[in-house]
Amino acid sequence: MADDMRSVPQAPPPPAPSAKARALLARRLADIVCLPASRVPPQERWMVADVLDTLLTSADPALRAKIAARLAEQAEAPPGLLRRLGMDAFEIAEPIVARARALTDFDMMEIARKAGHPHRMALARRETVSEVLAAALCAGGDVQVITAVLRNAGARLAQETVDYLVREAADHESLALLLIKRNELRPAQALNLFWACGHDQRRMILERFAASRAILQEAAGDVFPLASRSDDRDRAVDAALAYIDRRQRDRQAAELSPYASLEGVAEHIAREGYTEAMRAEMASLSAITRSLCDRMIEDFGGEPLAVLAKATGLSREHMVMLVEAGGRTDTPMRISQALRVFDTLTVDKAQTVLRYWNWVIARSPSS
Repeated sequence: MADDMRSVPQAPPPPAPSAKARALLARRLADIVCLPASRVPPQERWMVADVLDTLLTSADPALRAKIAARLAEQAEAPPGLLRRLGMDAFEIAEPIVARARALTDFDMMEIARKAGHPHRMALARRETVSEVLAAALCAGGDVQVITAVLRNAGARLAQETVDYLVREAADHESLALLLIKRNELRPAQALNLFWACGHDQRRMILERFAASRAILQEAAGDVFPLASRSDDRDRAVDAALAYIDRRQRDRQAAELSPYASLEGVAEHIAREGYTEAMRAEMASLSAITRSLCDRMIEDFGGEPLAVLAKATGLSREHMVMLVEAGGRTDTPMRISQALRVFDTLTVDKAQTVLRYWNWVIARSPSS
């Protein structure tokens, strides 16, 4: 008989009168807080919100969840109350962080800084994410949150945020593909991103961002002779004209070179390998910095050397020589990568990419 009594489920005790009073008062105060501005003055709404906030501090989770779900739909809900509920356990905060219309950017940035990963993910997936909120979410370095922001068509990225994400993509290739698809990505950022990407992403960058310089060349056509005749050379003008110029090879360097041309250098490299002297000669004849030349030679893929070959007018055969001379075990794959780029990139666009890389390195304090 005792065993039979123990097997019968016991009904939960009825809520204490104090708990019922708290729940009833909280609902009544929420009714007032949710009234339109035409029905309740701002001062009274704030006062009621303060009382409600005090009640919710020690209220049970179920009650806090009900109030949070209701306030999330109100355009005039008190921001302070929303912020506190938005930092609550995610089961309670979810409607607030996911869709509350009255939550300000400041409130969401505070939640992103202090609350947990699920809160940040919900913020990143909101229908709209402002530039300042996107910056705060990305600054945490959480790859999942950053991925959610980049996948959100309603998110807006400031250029400073894109710069930061380009740097992050060096360690997280999955971010690179998402960045390439963003409208905020500028050519300069994309060409920096190039070095952190795999072959498919590199081709996407070259197809989308390797622009022609025809309009620049037309605009600066009469500046070249004027600058060359000047006794007082302007270094900034010279650097800009070097970026715009149609000629990639250094003719004076070729006249002084014992190998006569870049083709001669490539053929010597094919026989002797990348010695220090040949690297220097290759950089000089290509009119690029030694740092950039080394980076292209040592890169894991064949695409940079394809850009160099196309920009300088080397043949496919000479380009293959440069790739093979690296002596890598994955040389066949690198040659295949290089040929795909070489065959699809125009000379002008290849020069644009090469000039940009060289310009960035030349401006670097460490160069």
